Amino acid sequence: MAKTTKKTTTTVKKTTPLKETPVVVKKEFKTCRYQDKNLKVSPRKLQLLANSIKKMSPQQAALELSFTNTSAARVLSRAIKTVVSVAKNNYNLSETSLKFDSIIVNEGQKIKRMDKSHGSRFSRGIIIKRHSRLLITLKGEVKP
Repeated sequence: MAKTTKKTTTTVKKTTPLKETPVVVKKEFKTCRYQDKNLKVSPRKLQLLANSIKKMSPQQAALELSFTNTSAARVLSRAIKTVVSVAKNNYNLSETSLKFDSIIVNEGQKIKRMDKSHGSRFSRGIIIKRHSRLLITLKGEVKP
């Protein structure tokens, strides 16, 4: 009789050190609003500046407006500085992550007065002082 030998093979699984699963940290975003209902600036003049700074960061926009010599730029710059400080102090948002969510300029009240020296036929001598409403919304990441 011929001897038959059985070959037995054992498989050894190599154990690798357990990989740590990456911790997923969700970033929390909040919005902060600033609203002013009675600015003594024409809405058309304020809208021109608001459109030019919408895509900038608030810090860059405040810097740009500081070099613009108009009353609308001074009003808008003051509003931006206010909303940034409110977002930083009250909502605990990091200043570097702030971005404009929206800047909305609407027409506010109009103050009319008569002055006959400013036209007697078409505008009937009525002088209209226009006011604006401003709504700025910032979006930013909450500090950890």
